[in-house]
Amino acid sequence: MPKEPHILVLIESSRESGRQLISGIADYARHFGPWRFHWKLSGLLSIEHSRNFLQSFDGILARDIAQLEPLVDTQVPVVSFCYAQQQRARMGWVNIDDYAVSHVAADHFIARGFRHFAFCGLEGAAWSQCREMGFLQAIKNAGCASVDTFNLRDTDEGIERLGQWLQGLPWPVAIMAANDEIALKVTRACRVAKLRIPDECAVVGVDNDPVVCGMSFPPLSSVSVQQHQSGYEAAALLDKMMRGVEPENMQIMAHAGGLVLRQSSDVFSVEDPAVSKALRFIHQHVDRPIQVDEVAQAAGLYRRGLERRFHKYLSRTILEVCRESRASHIAEVLRESALPLEEIAYQCGFSQTSHLTRFFSSVRGETPSAYRKRIG
Repeated sequence: MPKEPHILVLIESSRESGRQLISGIADYARHFGPWRFHWKLSGLLSIEHSRNFLQSFDGILARDIAQLEPLVDTQVPVVSFCYAQQQRARMGWVNIDDYAVSHVAADHFIARGFRHFAFCGLEGAAWSQCREMGFLQAIKNAGCASVDTFNLRDTDEGIERLGQWLQGLPWPVAIMAANDEIALKVTRACRVAKLRIPDECAVVGVDNDPVVCGMSFPPLSSVSVQQHQSGYEAAALLDKMMRGVEPENMQIMAHAGGLVLRQSSDVFSVEDPAVSKALRFIHQHVDRPIQVDEVAQAAGLYRRGLERRFHKYLSRTILEVCRESRASHIAEVLRESALPLEEIAYQCGFSQTSHLTRFFSSVRGETPSAYRKRIG
């Protein structure tokens, strides 16, 4: 391999996910390069270049390529971000943990007290189907009701059919959309159908694209995906392939981040006002340990009475909700800051780091350090 390899990058930059991938790739090259990039600014949906053109590069990083065979046939090392296709032999592959993404959205809705759920996706898109199945499974695992589903025929479809589906749903309803663009279409259809967001329809998208989320009214909550890390790892995999090293694993998984809360889902949807007050109190005090009696006092009920209502509306105990909410807050701090565990423990109301580790592990099944390493 030459000292400064030439890398063809076929990744669009019009969306936040593409920009994050490119940023991760660039950071790897800065740390372990230099690499000379040849970047198609808009990416490619198909390969029209000649075989000789493709073979002039030492490595290729490609996304949204309709036909992968021309890349495979060149014998040039390739890592592909093609979430809707089957993995090819001799090619590095990047997938998204769609099930984990869906579980983040489902957990958010369940913690907010919703009892009716829906999913809006894209017909024929494998990634959308995976997210739909993951959302259905997460709702089922929580012991909640079934999920209504709807699929757009294509991304350019109007909102008339979507609006009719929305009007037939039981309200209030929590809707997960397969990505931010579909979620934006859902919020527009809600406005045309005169459905109030988030009170009647709470909406969450995927990708956390700030431009798309900001175009929504109200602004759109969204599940983030660790695209920067997957771009970095894809570049590391390509580097090994170019050096003639056979990687043990040719597949990379882009992990789910957290839910970035905005107005489109910032609501507690519980018919019982006492339970709603209790949930709001819990979420306002996630940075410290709270007692069940404190929650009951904030709700204006005796503890036993509030426990019965939590079981009725949430199928969980008050303590379970408190612990899950606090663990989610810790995970958010771990994900969004570079603070050492000692400082995070102090900020989250733990007297010792070991107490933070023990608590987080008991709720999430992994240590804070392991969680931070896993999400990159």
